[in-house]
Amino acid sequence: MAKSEIIAGLDMGSGNVTCVLAEQELDSDTIKIISGSKVECKGLKGGVVVDIKDTANAVAEAVEKAEEEAQRTADFVLMGVRGSHLQSLNSHGAYNIARTDKEINAEDVQFAVENAKAIPISSNMKILKVTPQSFSIDRQRGVPNPEGMEGSLLEVDVHVVTASTSHLNNLEKAVNKAGFKVEESIFNLVALGECVLTTEEKELGVVLMDLGGEVTSIAIYADGCIQFSKEIPFGCDLITRDIAYGLHTSRSAARNIKEKYGIATSAFLMEDEEIPVPSLDGQNTHNVTSSFLLDIIQPRVEELFEKVREEIQKTKYADIPGVGVITGGGSLLKGIPEIACQAMGIREVRRAGVLRELVTADEKFFNPAYTGAISLIVYPNLVFNQDFDVVPRKKGSILSKMKELFTAVDIFGKD
Repeated sequence: MAKSEIIAGLDMGSGNVTCVLAEQELDSDTIKIISGSKVECKGLKGGVVVDIKDTANAVAEAVEKAEEEAQRTADFVLMGVRGSHLQSLNSHGAYNIARTDKEINAEDVQFAVENAKAIPISSNMKILKVTPQSFSIDRQRGVPNPEGMEGSLLEVDVHVVTASTSHLNNLEKAVNKAGFKVEESIFNLVALGECVLTTEEKELGVVLMDLGGEVTSIAIYADGCIQFSKEIPFGCDLITRDIAYGLHTSRSAARNIKEKYGIATSAFLMEDEEIPVPSLDGQNTHNVTSSFLLDIIQPRVEELFEKVREEIQKTKYADIPGVGVITGGGSLLKGIPEIACQAMGIREVRRAGVLRELVTADEKFFNPAYTGAISLIVYPNLVFNQDFDVVPRKKGSILSKMKELFTAVDIFGKD
């Protein structure tokens, strides 16, 4: 049997580095998650490197812990990118088919998308991701895949994400300094959308919310594809900070209290129990009630989703999302979906990890805390096997598929 490749998904989050290792048999498209680890990182703030040495140390620790658990070493690394330095917009491109046969081929599609990519951006930014949304042939909209069809004018709408060149370089340098090489940098939010949303949700309209420590990433999907994305510099670490301040305890103790006792709505307040709180010096403890803790947490959670709602209301897609999907470590707080429904005025919000049919894994890896890292591994395989591809579909390793995909300008925006 051919030896399987070991892929590392590296989620460079808000104050944390999460690493997941996975393998894929070379004659199969099945991906198996074999290990994972999460390491606190003070060198990362909102997905941006502020201390390269500390970040490199955290990356090394996270990958090495995952490798030790798996008893295997990573063959290559896929790194997730997030943070408020990312900006997005929608663009339109067109291409005239001058040939007599008028049959549209993959090269024509690439030319149309290249024209859509021709947008002014500042010198310190680069295009990170280009996602085709829809195609039109001779003004007829709603064409999912134009290849093989006839027409004189091919048009395309795309979603473009740009990133700070220096921030991307600093992330890659930190990984290199840890002793690993980044094979590709991937926009976390789009990878998440493909791995946690159902086809029906993307068709009918859904808002995806990735709740990080210092950044909340949101995307609106409709008609099967992403229509809007935004990185909001407001995350769940503010809840931890409020608990630390309100209870006069350390950040680490506040985080433990939040994870063990925290709730976001009184519907989960079964009894007003006493909660032990360590003092700042760790030498003494005092008690507070569950209701007192709720009074600290709930206003901040409501504020978070009100900010998400405000961002959505600024767009032309405000009436699209009827449901919401939340993921990320911040989504684990009890009552988060219920508060999201109330604050955003939508009828349903579900908490989500990676869709179970996409990977084989132990139960712990379906926890939303691992979703970002796992989606980085699954995403290239999903994109390669979608109906619209710029390269022929075939079985093979993720690395071989990825090398073809990430050089395709119309899917990943590379030059």
